[in-house]
Amino acid sequence: MSGVHRTTEFEKNSSTRFVVKNIAPRGKRIQIFRYPIANQQTRDLLAIPYVSEADIRHSLLKGELMIKIRNKEIEVVESDIDLLQFNNEQKQFLKNAGVVKGLEIGIEQLDPSVSLGGGGLPVRENVMLLGVRDGVNRIFMTPEKFINGMYLGSTYSIRIRHNGRGLDPDLDYDLSESGGAGTGYDTIFFKSFTPSLFNSILADYTVRP
Repeated sequence: MSGVHRTTEFEKNSSTRFVVKNIAPRGKRIQIFRYPIANQQTRDLLAIPYVSEADIRHSLLKGELMIKIRNKEIEVVESDIDLLQFNNEQKQFLKNAGVVKGLEIGIEQLDPSVSLGGGGLPVRENVMLLGVRDGVNRIFMTPEKFINGMYLGSTYSIRIRHNGRGLDPDLDYDLSESGGAGTGYDTIFFKSFTPSLFNSILADYTVRP
């Protein structure tokens, strides 16, 4: 199976979906990741054993999904996987194929309990974190202080992406306030990796007044 690691079978355990429809001409039956899809039928590719979001992203870039979309054999009818790392040309290609979610940062992509931009507070997107990327330093900062947690009755959260992949605040990093408690968060300590020169680290956050 091209681009798919087959060492361990796993069951789908999240609500994330990537559904395609067979629209091939002349009633053609097709296969994706070696699983058949009858003409005019759909399949959630993330429900296929061994297939992960990473496999789908790779296949969309330079695999059978890209080829079948270009050949008008399939269309994407539902997708909410993270595709933020794609460039503008690739994003336009996916939009033409039916992908509408996961291509840009938006409130709908965040946890429903998180409110960004409430109360007229400024929101920053795709901000490059400040710090030395030398494979040793783990401490980075935002250019402005941001809100994390409850503030004036609303809940706010920073979103950090490493090379386009969203990071887990419980596993990947810790946040702190360099000016002391209550002054606003501005410092990120990475726990799960050490950024190097070739890493892209971007953040979206709500500015603390």
